[in-house]
Amino acid sequence: MAKAAKAVKKASPKKVAKPVAKTTKASPKKKATRAKKDPNAPKRGASAYMLWLAENRKRITKAGMSVTDVAKAAGVEWGTVKDKSKWEKAAAEDKKRYEKEMASYKSGGSTPKKAAKKTAKK
Repeated sequence: MAKAAKAVKKASPKKVAKPVAKTTKASPKKKATRAKKDPNAPKRGASAYMLWLAENRKRITKAGMSVTDVAKAAGVEWGTVKDKSKWEKAAAEDKKRYEKEMASYKSGGSTPKKAAKKTAKK
């Protein structure tokens, strides 16, 4: 009889809730701090989409549209653009500019724009 009772218990779909052990934190995790961006570092090159958007934002924007609505409409329209070569070429040129300025920045020199601003302030 005892074996039959055990078999019935195994077949039941109810699961016994296990007691949850409370854990105590020995030491709280410290939030990672980000390194501050150097204001003299060159600005990254714009993507083809961002260059296209800068050129077409006025046409896409309608009265009462929020920034997110404009971005959504622009994204849909960018997806339908057939010839993106004009903006891809401009993005490649901007990327070259960034790489050139970054090489100069890493070697200890300053970017041309920043150097011009520094001399103008003096």
